[in-house]
Amino acid sequence: MRPSTRTIGYLATAAFIATIPAANIAVQHYGIVPVGFGYQAPAAVFLAGPALVLRDLVQWTLGHRTAVTALVFGVILSFVAADPAVALASAVAFALSEAADMAVFSRLAPRWVRAVLVGGVIGVLLDSLLFLSIAFGSLSFLPGQIIGKLYGVLLGTAVVALRRCAPR
Repeated sequence: MRPSTRTIGYLATAAFIATIPAANIAVQHYGIVPVGFGYQAPAAVFLAGPALVLRDLVQWTLGHRTAVTALVFGVILSFVAADPAVALASAVAFALSEAADMAVFSRLAPRWVRAVLVGGVIGVLLDSLLFLSIAFGSLSFLPGQIIGKLYGVLLGTAVVALRRCAPR
């Protein structure tokens, strides 16, 4: 038996919201980690890409209002889950990158694959620039941030593409 669209949406909402404190905890616990190709980035990088895709899934399944509510809740959690410097950087970067992703996703939907990919890439770039600038005052980890976050966006895009092509 396949889960309903609403059930998938609720699970995506919980996972989306959970990525925010998890990302902040990852930065505090693991610090800087390798992301491949000789680059490094703060450990939260592996959660930011999936967060962008999960927010798309929330919007797709439960609507714009639920996605905005989850976004606001995530921003609040950023302040609760991390030390003040990381929390501020996380909250600002998260709010603005997710809002940009949401705007692009809304504009491109129902071309789902394109909406997830383009919105995610814009979100990755904005999140990386803002987080690094605010948290570290430097863009030295920018290539690693982009690479690490793109893993999640590309995986999410591939899942959507495969799902769209699957026989019903």
